[in-house]
Amino acid sequence: MAESDPASDALCDVVYGLAVVGTVSADGEPNGMTANWMSQVSFDPRIFAVAIQDTAHTRKNIDETGVFSISVLPEGSKDLSLKFTAKSTSGEGRLEGEPVTTYETGTPVLDAATAWFECKVVSSSQPGDHVVYFGEVIGGGMGEGTATTLRDTGMSYAG
Repeated sequence: MAESDPASDALCDVVYGLAVVGTVSADGEPNGMTANWMSQVSFDPRIFAVAIQDTAHTRKNIDETGVFSISVLPEGSKDLSLKFTAKSTSGEGRLEGEPVTTYETGTPVLDAATAWFECKVVSSSQPGDHVVYFGEVIGGGMGEGTATTLRDTGMSYAG
């Protein structure tokens, strides 16, 4: 059995929300990726930060277009979140047949989302193996249900 790392255990104990980051390529192909390292970081203007693995296709799309959406996943959506965790390229197939709507940015928003918003990138930073994008919230709305957390799914992405 592997020895426990107290710092890793502590990081895994943080409660993370679970969402799908919607992007679109420069050619207009939609993409979705499950994410949980994210948070609002400013009231005025409203800025939302999300960390994207530096090798992810989602990073390429955000770098090309400067926009992303966040679809907050509902309780009981582990299977839905897993659809967007595999390495992939973009395209309609990436959305796995999930119903989506597009708004101002053209990025896909899951119709199943309990809440959603779109962001225009205002800054980014790469302090490690993830790029942190800071996006100004330019629109959003509410769906139905209660948001889920990574802990609710029994999955872990921390430490």
